[in-house]
Amino acid sequence: MTRRFRTAIQTEFEAGALHGRGKIRNVAEGGLFVGTSEVPHQGELVSVSFRDMKGRELDVHGLVWWTTEEVPGPHRAPGFGIRLLEESEEYSRFFESLR
Repeated sequence: MTRRFRTAIQTEFEAGALHGRGKIRNVAEGGLFVGTSEVPHQGELVSVSFRDMKGRELDVHGLVWWTTEEVPGPHRAPGFGIRLLEESEEYSRFFESLR
């Protein structure tokens, strides 16, 4: 079972020509969900920048794994799920700090 933590962290992201803002709504070991009305396409590479609870900037890179536009059913907020492409010590520390 994958541990997930709900959050409301302001973020900026880039996916192709799309530059957007949103909130990281939940965090897991291998990815996260960004709530935003500016939803990139599934399969696009995405870079996400945000600050952790101590104010340190983190940049993570991943793949748009799914979007609320492509998954049927009711969703609390529009957005997209990211599968991280690389493991980073900074992200691991951030994830563990949410426990």
